[in-house]
Amino acid sequence: MTQILNYILKGTDLLDPLVISTRKATTTLMSIIQNVPDAEGFVISGYPRNMRDTGEYLENVGRLDGVVLINWKEKTLENQIEYGAKFGEVILELAKLELSNFRQYTTPVLEYFDYKGMLYVIEGERPPDPVYEDFAVVFKQILHADNRIGQRQLKSAGSYREYKISGRKSVQSALPPVIHNPSTPLPSPPRYHVVWIVGGPGSDKFNRVDKTLMYHPTWRIVHTGNLLWEFLSETKENENNERTEMRETLKNILYKGDLAPQNLVLDLIEERIAMHKEAEGFLITGFPRNIDQAAAFQERFDVRPMTILVDCSELELGRNLGRRKGRMDDNLEAARRRLEVYREFTLPLLKSMDEEDRLLVVDGDTEDNEVVEELKETLNQEIARLELSATGEDKDGLEVVVQDVSDEKTEEFIDKLEDEIDQEIIELEDEIAETYEQVEAVLEAPNGIGPKLNGHAKVNGVIHEGVEEIIEIAH
Repeated sequence: MTQILNYILKGTDLLDPLVISTRKATTTLMSIIQNVPDAEGFVISGYPRNMRDTGEYLENVGRLDGVVLINWKEKTLENQIEYGAKFGEVILELAKLELSNFRQYTTPVLEYFDYKGMLYVIEGERPPDPVYEDFAVVFKQILHADNRIGQRQLKSAGSYREYKISGRKSVQSALPPVIHNPSTPLPSPPRYHVVWIVGGPGSDKFNRVDKTLMYHPTWRIVHTGNLLWEFLSETKENENNERTEMRETLKNILYKGDLAPQNLVLDLIEERIAMHKEAEGFLITGFPRNIDQAAAFQERFDVRPMTILVDCSELELGRNLGRRKGRMDDNLEAARRRLEVYREFTLPLLKSMDEEDRLLVVDGDTEDNEVVEELKETLNQEIARLELSATGEDKDGLEVVVQDVSDEKTEEFIDKLEDEIDQEIIELEDEIAETYEQVEAVLEAPNGIGPKLNGHAKVNGVIHEGVEEIIEIAH
């Protein structure tokens, strides 16, 4: 595919094959495949270039049996490029650009298919013959593998919508109610509102919520992920051994992609909320991760928050995770584990929230600006409902008030319109009567018509054509 895409660019001033759109590249590939109807299969090199190509291929072609990576050290590839450029075998600028594109855009594709168990790695820094032999072995393995992707496997349980359709059940399928110890007084109702923002690892929920916060200046975001990383990085004088041990434990947990200790997360959330006494509400992102966390939060804070889910397919989650770098959990094993945790624990929680009518779903598979816009609208409606409920209205109070106001304004408009129509009718009747009298006066004049001007009847200085027709209509 690399040669084909470069051929498409031939005759232009462009060097980067990535300027060729995903749709164009995939359409070209499909055309080549269709032109060889007798072929039993295809080995496609240099494709997909990025995760967009991957999504387009899986959606339009569907069939994929395996992915092979000929693995080379980056320094070796750079040396080969320099060597080839000296003898005119490669264009130095173009080769360096292709290597940079591979590092930035193709690596996430490899991580995605590695997670799917479809990536086969062959060591390339050897003499050609062993590489060819290994490729032949891998090729046979792919032909007999049973983990291929077909058209019906485009989405996975990474999407709650897919999980919901599948009808899978969890052992702990219901979120328990808030229950208080009878011996302790009920806590005072919180003076603030809470909304949970949940999404799979790689759904970019915090950044998307952050873009909507400008519309709600009295609300604050509590990013549980940031709270945990801040806890790891902080150092305090005279810190007790228990907190130091907790920090080391948390570091190992996050590195592996497992769930952080529940009580620690709740304590950190409570501390952050206490820092913003002026806030009217809090958007808590990345929480809860399972039913136990949700129940513990409800017990401690005596609230039952609504949940907004940024719902992404596994393909979209893999694309976003592949672009992230810099955190200790940005490694392949941690990414796998976080997705497993999401499927095993968070999806059943979302199912329970949905059954309680406490789940609002935002489509996270569309373009980023569309996701942010839908999230903004969903948040606007939920925050308006919460602020209205604080005045004593029921949960449907907003809709009731809007409907009442709408009905009242409609009635006022109809009454006013009826009055205006009645007045117009009266004025029109008067005008018709006056015109009729004038026409009758013309007909009663000598010779049956009034004064003439260029063959037209003249009534009080106004020229009228077809007087007879007017009379017939009036009668």
